[in-house]
Amino acid sequence: MRPIVALFLLLCFIVYHFGYHIFHWVYQAKVEKDWSERVYQEDFPDKKIMKIPMKLPYSFDEESFQLANIPFTKDGKAYRAIQKRFKDDTFELVYVPDMAKINLAIKTKTWVLSLIPENSSGNQNGLVISQTSFKDYIKPIFQFVFLSSFAKRTNWSTFFICSYRDMLLPIPSPPPRLG
Repeated sequence: MRPIVALFLLLCFIVYHFGYHIFHWVYQAKVEKDWSERVYQEDFPDKKIMKIPMKLPYSFDEESFQLANIPFTKDGKAYRAIQKRFKDDTFELVYVPDMAKINLAIKTKTWVLSLIPENSSGNQNGLVISQTSFKDYIKPIFQFVFLSSFAKRTNWSTFFICSYRDMLLPIPSPPPRLG
């Protein structure tokens, strides 16, 4: 029974600390898998074409578009290039908005905002200022207490000289001579 409870507590610890990363990684993999299927099966009504001038040696002109699955970000928004071609020294991309990535960003942002207390002063107009929190799960071995009586009794002017004097090593013999 104790190993089961220990494993459950370990699982809770891992989900608490790494749940965001696990969720983001799994959802991102799901989005990529869905897009790899959608690119070949669907016709997208809200297509846009981006033309990028590009001079390449030994380039060839393509008459028709080739299917592609290229994620990119433009002006802070996620898009997905679904077709591409190279024609007249111009690289042309047909792209659509990537709503799955936009939804992922919105869901993770609302999740993080839901974890922050509402009356905190760090939340201003949807801006979250991260606060570093140090979690110490290990009890300290000793506590350092500076004794004021030790500081008063110690003669600091001779303390450093004495410790410096102890670092000098005695020379057992003179250095060797040539010739």
